[in-house]
Amino acid sequence: MKKLVIALVIIIGVLIGADFGAAAIAEYQVSKRVAAQLHLSEDPEVRINGFPFLTQVIAGNYRDVQLVANAVQVGRLNEVGIEADLHGARVSTASLLAGTADHLTVDQLIGRVKLKASDVARLIGIQDLTINPADKDALADDEGNISSADEQLAAGTDDTKAVVQLDGTVNIAGSDNKVRVIAVLSLVNGKMEIDPRKLDLNNSALGPIELPPLFEQSVLQQFSTTLDPGMLPFEITPTAVRAERGALVIEGTADNVTINSSGVSTG
Repeated sequence: MKKLVIALVIIIGVLIGADFGAAAIAEYQVSKRVAAQLHLSEDPEVRINGFPFLTQVIAGNYRDVQLVANAVQVGRLNEVGIEADLHGARVSTASLLAGTADHLTVDQLIGRVKLKASDVARLIGIQDLTINPADKDALADDEGNISSADEQLAAGTDDTKAVVQLDGTVNIAGSDNKVRVIAVLSLVNGKMEIDPRKLDLNNSALGPIELPPLFEQSVLQQFSTTLDPGMLPFEITPTAVRAERGALVIEGTADNVTINSSGVSTG
């Protein structure tokens, strides 16, 4: 019995090794194909999730494939993150293993582009800029009221807009000051627009300070900008924007996608 158990352990170990070995080959081939499709200078990271992998190979249907490319240059942006999640990706197993795969179909493809705070800071000239999602009530006035125009935004029912918190250092009347700006991030014609709405100035030694309206508008204007993240991976149409810690995100979803040497098509 003991020998049988040892034999089973060895067999299972070999199967697992073969499974992950096959996954590595597939990930390599997919990475090469995506790099060519997206014209990337370096191959992206590819992860094919799901175990056992060999059953996916036999079926030629991969349940969940994740692609990540970091520090991609897009226009004036130098650190763009490009990500894609492929759900139900199908490709010929024979051509994949031979390295000749040139046709991929995907049930659902989610693509996103991330603009890092350091890149945004460089473009708008704000020192040590940080980016975070803002609280739902961040747009409320001192009495806690939200304007009718912002109610849908505050409720989180409009994916093309998001409330973001931007912290950084700006020069006011010759001195550097830490400020916090609450802004609305909007998706407009495939680009990100930052519309600063509220300003908090807090110098620890003096406590909260109210700036004259003219100075306040001048500071807010420094955070106002339009960012062009370029095209989403696989030419997906962007449909949503949001903020996460350290980055602004634009993303879109497409169903029934075909990727081949001629390009990308949906439907």
